[in-house]
Amino acid sequence: MIEIVNDRKILRVTPFERENTPDIPQYDWIQTYVEYELPELKAQYQASFNVGELNILKNKLTELHINLVNGGKAQEVVFDSTENQLNLIFTPSPSGQGVLLTLTLRPENPAESVVISDSLGMDESYFPALISGLDEIINWPS
Repeated sequence: MIEIVNDRKILRVTPFERENTPDIPQYDWIQTYVEYELPELKAQYQASFNVGELNILKNKLTELHINLVNGGKAQEVVFDSTENQLNLIFTPSPSGQGVLLTLTLRPENPAESVVISDSLGMDESYFPALISGLDEIINWPS
């Protein structure tokens, strides 16, 4: 499970089912519940992600975290989910002391959906739990 809590904003992604693709685990689909809470709004919906795209995100976030901790040149990480239900952009701050997470949630079919967009600041302390949560989702049992 991924849970990012920032002030009074909460983003939570919780896996509940894995759809296996025989012989090609990178194409397995993980069914999740996505929740986003603000003081004035609570959005909940189901979203699907394939294991391959989650692995790429995990690897890029691991690299971003290492660069933030070591003072290296941090690159922006963009995650546009295959089904376009959750998009995340991690933009390093100019000072190198954290990132701005810009998120776009589409609870329904993108053509019909309300779109929720927001952003929140994160420092490097968020990344170990975020990467561990991605690993948990990627390895969700069948």
